[in-house]
Amino acid sequence: MNGVLSRLALMSVAGAILLTGCATGVERIDQALLKEHALQECGLSREDAVGRVNMRQLLADVSKDICASATEPADTAGTPSAYIIPDMVDVQSYVPGALGISMGELLRASVFNVCNVPVRQVEVSSAIKFDANGMVILSRDLNQLRQRAFPAETAVIGTYHLQRNKLTVVVRRVSLENSLISAIATREARWRCSSPGFGNPSFSTSIH
Repeated sequence: MNGVLSRLALMSVAGAILLTGCATGVERIDQALLKEHALQECGLSREDAVGRVNMRQLLADVSKDICASATEPADTAGTPSAYIIPDMVDVQSYVPGALGISMGELLRASVFNVCNVPVRQVEVSSAIKFDANGMVILSRDLNQLRQRAFPAETAVIGTYHLQRNKLTVVVRRVSLENSLISAIATREARWRCSSPGFGNPSFSTSIH
């Protein structure tokens, strides 16, 4: 009798586990079973992995956050004043590099479409610095640039940090008048070479 009860108890536990698996979805079980591999086992370098990230989606998501609370002043004709958007820079070197130039182009296109404001591409990366806390410091008088070149009240400044298996992007909306940050958005792209414990590994990316 005790043996029968023990078997029934084990069956109940097994059933509960199976039901829990159904409730949480097969995907969670699959994730737990995945075996991680080096990128080379998927035949890719880190640069190849970055190239497969959907940058258009990543920067479109960032732009939605940056533009969500934007209330920009307009000129006498009612046209919104332009956003200054330089190329994105590496957070460690403050140099755009090929990746920063490419992301800068996509960021300008995304902000233009999402915020519905004119966008200016100017070389101001040498004037933009960050302190130890990540706050923006304007190292020269951007007010003067704004007044002489074209009407602009706002800069959208992006930085990126490329690591072994992820790319972190941070974008700030900054006032050119007083350097105050009025919005900040961040996204992280991750990649992995993995297999379900058997067979050949496959490559995948995700945006968070």
